[in-house]
Amino acid sequence: MNLNTIISKGETMKILTLLITFTFCSISYAGPGHGHSHGHSQMVPAINDEAAKATGLTHIARLVKAKKIDSTWTKAIFDKAVKKNYGKKTEWLVTFNNEKGVKGKKLYIFLKPSGEFVAANFTGK
Repeated sequence: MNLNTIISKGETMKILTLLITFTFCSISYAGPGHGHSHGHSQMVPAINDEAAKATGLTHIARLVKAKKIDSTWTKAIFDKAVKKNYGKKTEWLVTFNNEKGVKGKKLYIFLKPSGEFVAANFTGK
């Protein structure tokens, strides 16, 4: 008795199709968290107030270089760094003072808890 007498050609195609389908489906589960993560789900540690101040100074230098704010901001005086809640989000609000500022005298820099830049403005909003 051979395999052809037990399984008809139509059933053979069905079984072959199912095996191929299951093979491709199992491959699709090999993403982050399934054996080889690419760092997508890793938590970035939150920064402290000193790091927020340093990050704010770095962004002031970047904004001056990009001519988004005037060069007097390179001598700005640090005011404070506080965590604020905006709805469900928490952000660092880092403020600097500059009496010689052309557009404004106080610069507000918004950072994610991890220190990533969100925005900067003179209104604090």
